[in-house]
This record gives sequence, C-alpha cells and structure tokens, in this order.
Amino acid sequence: MGDEPVSPAAVPLVWGAALTARREALADKIGLFGASVQRMSLQLQAAVKGSKTSSTITVGFPQGTTYVTEGNSGPQVQLVTVQLSGASKTAVTVQYTVSGYTGTGYRATAGEDFVAASGSVVFAPGQTSATIPITVIGDTKYEPDEIVRVELTSAVGALIVRTAGQLLGQSNVVIADDDPASGIGMTLHLRGADAATVKKEFDLMAEMGVTWVRIDIDWSAVQSTKRRLDWAQTDLLVNEAVAHQMNVLVMLGFTPAWARSSATQSLAEPTHARPTDLADFAKFAQLAAQRYAPLGVSSWEVWNEPNTAKFWPTMPDADEYGRVFRAAATAIRGVDPRATLLIGGLSPQYDGAVSETPPVTYLEQLYANGTAQLADAIAVHPYSYPYLPMDPAQPQEGGFYDLPALQAVMASHGDGGKQVWITEFGAPTGTSVNAVSEDQQAAIMLQARDQVALWNWAGPLMYYELVDGGTDPANGEQNFGVLRADLSLKAAARALMDAVTVRL
Repeated sequence: MGDEPVSPAAVPLVWGAALTARREALADKIGLFGASVQRMSLQLQAAVKGSKTSSTITVGFPQGTTYVTEGNSGPQVQLVTVQLSGASKTAVTVQYTVSGYTGTGYRATAGEDFVAASGSVVFAPGQTSATIPITVIGDTKYEPDEIVRVELTSAVGALIVRTAGQLLGQSNVVIADDDPASGIGMTLHLRGADAATVKKEFDLMAEMGVTWVRIDIDWSAVQSTKRRLDWAQTDLLVNEAVAHQMNVLVMLGFTPAWARSSATQSLAEPTHARPTDLADFAKFAQLAAQRYAPLGVSSWEVWNEPNTAKFWPTMPDADEYGRVFRAAATAIRGVDPRATLLIGGLSPQYDGAVSETPPVTYLEQLYANGTAQLADAIAVHPYSYPYLPMDPAQPQEGGFYDLPALQAVMASHGDGGKQVWITEFGAPTGTSVNAVSEDQQAAIMLQARDQVALWNWAGPLMYYELVDGGTDPANGEQNFGVLRADLSLKAAARALMDAVTVRL
C-alpha cells in the first residue's frame, strides 16, 4: 500500500445504489448458472454427434461500454458491435433487448432519448462480427451523456458469457451528447446539510429550471490527512445531481496542510496555497475522476479565481497556475479523455487593486505560456453588482460588460470556437456595501440570462449561489443566495420559477 491513500470504497454511496448492486449481483449469478447449463448442453450435443471440440464458441460485446452519438433531430439508428469468439460452421442466432439502464448514473429515458426494442441477430457460417441497431432520438438541448443497456438474452449455436475478461453478455451504451454546453446553474455548498435538506435543495433548483450544479471538491477537506479520503459530502451532492439529471461542474482545488509548506500557515487562507509537489495534486485529481467519471461527471474547473491574491497568495502568477492546470488536466484526461477542462474562473479586478490581475491581462498570460490552448473553455466570474450586467458604469475591470473583450482575446489566438463559461454570477442582498434589494438581485440575474442567450460563444450561466451562507445581513458573503438560510425563496428564486412556468 505504501503511502497511497485508501478510499472507503466499502461504504455504499446510497442505500438505493447498494440495493441495485445486490440485484445486479444476483442477476449475474443467475446468468452464470444459465451460462454453465448452456455450455454443458453444447458439449453434450457435440458428444452426441461424435465430435470433439477444443473450445466452445462464445458470443458477446467486446467491451462493457459503447459510445454512440446523439444527433440533433429525430430518431436515427446507431450500431453496436457484437462478436463471436471464433468462426462457426453453422449459423448462430442471438436474441437481444435494448432497455433502460438500472445502475447508478445518468439514465436515458425510453421514448425521449432512445427506443426500447428487442430482436435477433444472425451470424452466417464463418461470420464473426455483427451489429445491433440502437434507435437514438436526437435533439439540440445540452444534457448529460445518458446510458442505455443492451443485453443478449439467449443464443442458439454459441454461449453467452458474462465473465469478466471475455466477451460480455451486456453492454452499457452511452448516448454522447453533441450539443454546445448551455443552460443555467447554481453553485451549491453543503454546509453540513443532511440528505433530506440536500434533496429539497435539488427539488427547488429543478423548479427553477436549473440544469447545472457547481460543487467544490476541496482537496483540503476530502484528504485532510495523507492516508485517508472522505468523499461523503461530495458523494451526497453528486448522487443527488445524478438523480435529478443535472449536469455537474466540479471546482477542484485547495491544498491540505500535509501537502503544502509549513510557511503557508501564516496566510489568511492557507489552503489556497499551492502544493509543494504537483504530483500530489495530480494524484488527487486522478482519484476524483476515477470516482465520479463513471457516474457521468465530466466537467472540471481547475482552481478558483487564480488571478487574485485571495485565491493565489501572495500574488497571482499565471506561469505557476499553468503548471497546476497541466498537472490536473493531464491526470483527469488520463481517466476520462472526453472530459471538459476549464481554466479556473477569473475574477474582475476591483478598484485597480494590484493584488488582482484583470481577466483580459491574465488570459493573455495564459496564452503566452501555452496553458489556455490546453483548456476546453475559459471560466469567468464577471460580477457587476450593484449595476445591471450590461451597464457600462460598472467600475470593475472584467465585469459582465467586458465579456466580449475577453472572448476577443480568445478569438485573436485562434480559440474563437471555444466557449466562455460563466461559472459564478450574482449579487448579495442585505445591508453590506454594494448590496442590492431582493428585486434588484432578481433583475441582475435575469438580465444576465437574457444577454447570455444572445452570445453564441457563451456557455452555461451559473449563479452564485443557491443558499445564503448565513443570516447576518451586514455580511455580504453570507447573502448571495436566491434562497435564505432556511430555504425560503427570495425574489430571484420566484422569478426563475415563474420563467419556467411561462416556458411550459
């Protein structure tokens, strides 16, 4: 084991997942028993005919997961390959079903995403490969990749094998979404909430038309000691997001004490310091991807606001950030080559502060050192409060009004086809400096949504945040929520719900 961290894999993510696992294990045992009976039958037939076979021909899928493309309109047929382990002298007939996925992950819906079906495929003598048609229903709405199950139910002339390492009797078919990322989202912090409260929070987000949830996977919290990882909080959020069919954006960052210099303890936020060994951060990124990519989590934002001294003490350093981004991106893509990697959301520069680098300047630095080219999209936090999003009077450099200038930098470097993801945007209510009324908060958020819809280069718009972080009206950081701490609705939440009703 050495110093490798041990994940508490023996603990089930949720009781439902454990029940599903037990059912699937039972189904596998039944399948193995059936396979044994079928093998004996084939061997008996061969003995009766007086022939001796050195091996039994098996039939199955060459891999446990197959990717097919969704498409943009109406039903279209995608083909999934099924194979024989060797050529047969006689025809082989295999029965199959196409049905909904029952495991943990994003599930395709029959009639909306695919067509449930059953049928048969025939291998002519000597033929070793055939295809099963899957009818996929395409659309132009961005949504998570969704899973369909294709299973071989019986065969004549060959044996269906369900043992790992051989041709498999079933395959999970992932309908890969091919639409540009879009939609609105919310940042959600757990803050000690129990499972029932988290479910209610997701139910309320669903009523608001939220399709994305942005969560932190805080390395300093998950792996506070080197040999132990505690995924309980992120498991709860990810599983609830999957249950509600919401996309997940992970903000991955922050450093535990064991992985950083002891000199960082004097900092106001020690966890915001970088690790002394990037291999430690890369290993954690790999573990996070291994845990959540199988559930369908594929979008990762590396660190938060690295262009500010608050999150990159003691001063922003684009070259240093570039090394951190490369380490995490390489590790995640090693697990999930289809992952979407975002530059950490860039904050505006307020009042010309030297501890903050303007987003346009910082992005130019990332292009100069080759980092931005490696990202799939650029994330930004273009707060404009107390001004409306497109009010040119907003004093901060890099606010919402300046987003076209940021996109122009991308275009000038040949990245005009990449999106700008707004991964934080909102305004605090209460009595703090620059706080707004609840009605003003609603106006700021809805006008941002309307403007983003007009920019073809804009990706998802994610509000900060769902729930207030506290109850002190004079503390701006505690009052960004569209819900109060007791989950009662502010005007912004009601406005988002009303907008959903109008669209329906």
